[in-house]
Amino acid sequence: MATYEGAAFIEEQLRTILDQEGVDVRIVVSDDGSSDDTLAILERMGDERIVLLPPERSGSASANFLRLVRDADVTGATAIALADQDDRWHHDRLARQLALIARHEVDAVSSSVTAFWTDPDGSERTAYVEKSQPQTDLDFLLESAGPGCTFVLTAAAFTGIREVVRTHPLVDTTVPHDWTLYAIARATGRRWHIDPEPTLDYRQHGTNVMGANRGIRPALVRARRLASGHYRSQCRAIARLALALAQPPLQPRLARVAPLFERSDLGSRMALRRLAGELRREPAERRWLALALTLGLW
Repeated sequence: MATYEGAAFIEEQLRTILDQEGVDVRIVVSDDGSSDDTLAILERMGDERIVLLPPERSGSASANFLRLVRDADVTGATAIALADQDDRWHHDRLARQLALIARHEVDAVSSSVTAFWTDPDGSERTAYVEKSQPQTDLDFLLESAGPGCTFVLTAAAFTGIREVVRTHPLVDTTVPHDWTLYAIARATGRRWHIDPEPTLDYRQHGTNVMGANRGIRPALVRARRLASGHYRSQCRAIARLALALAQPPLQPRLARVAPLFERSDLGSRMALRRLAGELRREPAERRWLALALTLGLW
């Protein structure tokens, strides 16, 4: 769990993790210099299953999560899950996801979520956020497997990904951590299942780093990121890393596709446009990508 100024919701979230059914849990926390009561709440809970890493300023949620990937003691773990500080896990989350790993014989799973908003009167609004569209050969070049807070990886998969995060010079901390982990897993041939059944309540509020991506405001934020070139630079970083890690049969394909991210000329954009169906899972996102490439917003 990566934390920063999380006092408002962290205790509720911690209890939903500590109360997971049918599994033993240990929570490793990296705090990014909180000045509120986050650390006091962690200490006050007095649960030996909560382990706090030595203080270290990371500067962003993604960098803080990558610090956890590098430094968390996962000795004896069967699987490793990522946790935000402000959600609410369903009590069967880990048991369900571990069963899915076994059933589908995969290295990692993630899931759709139930986003929720708390209104001023205390009532809640919810919305199903689907992340389980069928995976494609190249989706990891442009997107994550859904919110990182739904990720569960086998210990073996986590160990392999950790080695890359610790040692590879092309790991870019400006790229969202969940996208980076998904790309490393897919580029190195690991199998991933995305569950349509939500495993947590995904809290939406004014300080979300990445939210449910619904409505006009998130769309405008994405459009500005695209027009600024920031998203393109992240895709370029992921493509470089994936190409460096990939083995046959994926490597020859990435050797042809990755260079397209290095340029923004018409030919490169049109080549990427022809790949839109493999680069995004959700049909509307494919259309948005194709339009952006055609108009030169890429």
